[in-house]
Amino acid sequence: MAIKAVAVNEENTQHLIIGLNRDDVNSLLDEDVFRLPKGIDIALTTNSDIVLLFAETDEDLESRFPPRLRPV
Repeated sequence: MAIKAVAVNEENTQHLIIGLNRDDVNSLLDEDVFRLPKGIDIALTTNSDIVLLFAETDEDLESRFPPRLRPV
């Protein structure tokens, strides 16, 4: 399961953070498609960043997210 988060900075610019574990990366290498869940309204602009985090497991990924962005 890829972990997704949207962060907003002080200028109200949204940034997308995607965390991928080893299984997610292997799946992408096998030409699977990665999709964001339907209904997510992300207003990315040319000032937005898209950040990819990699770790072995979901637990490792969660520890890399800042505490207030960690999934619950």
